Amino acid sequence: MHEVWAFEHSIGCAVTRKFAWRFWTAVENWKLDSDIESVELHGPFAAGSEGVTHTRSAGPIAWRLVHVVVEAEAVLEVPGTGCVGRFLWTFADLGDSTRITQRASMGGEGAQAIADAIAPGLESGIPAGMRRLCESMARAAAGAG
Repeated sequence: MHEVWAFEHSIGCAVTRKFAWRFWTAVENWKLDSDIESVELHGPFAAGSEGVTHTRSAGPIAWRLVHVVVEAEAVLEVPGTGCVGRFLWTFADLGDSTRITQRASMGGEGAQAIADAIAPGLESGIPAGMRRLCESMARAAAGAG
């Protein structure tokens, strides 16, 4: 897939990589802002499983896990008209914490128009969403210990 747009952001989270992975792969934990009503995963958190994120602003967004390496990385694809959005998440040890990176990209013949419309929102929303994710992980880890 030829990319027409990509954006990457990393953040350090004060939890172990194993905890971060377990928290993140429980997709109900993806409900990090008021726009997300619910998230469903149909099947195990493994390549080939499909899911839906129900949003207030855009309605249901279907996605599919296309690559999973347990406790290390996962790729979700969101098909669109003439394009595909890809979201690569990686989890790496960072001393006693974890560095989580999300790389979003778009490709396909119709991707440029979609990227022009939604990329600015993704570029501002991804860092804020990842910050909320790490805060939620830290609270959950503190409660678990």
